[in-house]
Amino acid sequence: MKKRKKLSLLSRGLLVAGAVFLSISALLPWWGLDLVAPQYPEGLEIVVHPSKLTGEIDIINNLNHYIGMEEISEEGFPELQYIPIIIWAFVAITVLAAILGNKTLAYIVCILFVVGGALGIYDMYHWLHTFGTNLSPDAPIKVDPFVPPVVGENQLANFTTHSAFRSGFYFLVLSAISIFLGTWGEKLWEKQTLKQAV
Repeated sequence: MKKRKKLSLLSRGLLVAGAVFLSISALLPWWGLDLVAPQYPEGLEIVVHPSKLTGEIDIINNLNHYIGMEEISEEGFPELQYIPIIIWAFVAITVLAAILGNKTLAYIVCILFVVGGALGIYDMYHWLHTFGTNLSPDAPIKVDPFVPPVVGENQLANFTTHSAFRSGFYFLVLSAISIFLGTWGEKLWEKQTLKQAV
């Protein structure tokens, strides 16, 4: 039976780099929403970290009350409790794949990364949709249901919102690139070498 070839040292190094980038991303904010209005020229913000929410959440909740939006709190997002666990599990599996040079384990990490990323974007859109469309009919100020974009600008009454990914997300992207290159890079380089040799 043919023995499966292990990952090269370069590929293992890329996997380790991916694990490091992922670790850094866990300590930084992933996404944020900034609100600007004439009465708040300095702006208000909600910042989403993998394990917590920061920003002027109390002030924003007081404002949201007038349009009938549900209160924003960490308790309302159960994902914040298990996302850090998932991240560190990813880091551990990625480092293990690098140490063992195991291609199958590296493939599994890549698949999980894609699935996790898709679920993360969906979850973010789900909450934006839920908060913007489930408005209380008894609210003092009536506004049409709305869905702030995951990335972009939106106008709500006299508030302009700007939503964008933050630094932790970009380290997440760097992690994905490193891990995917570490897993499939050898095949790409081999193909390139064969083309040059022909």
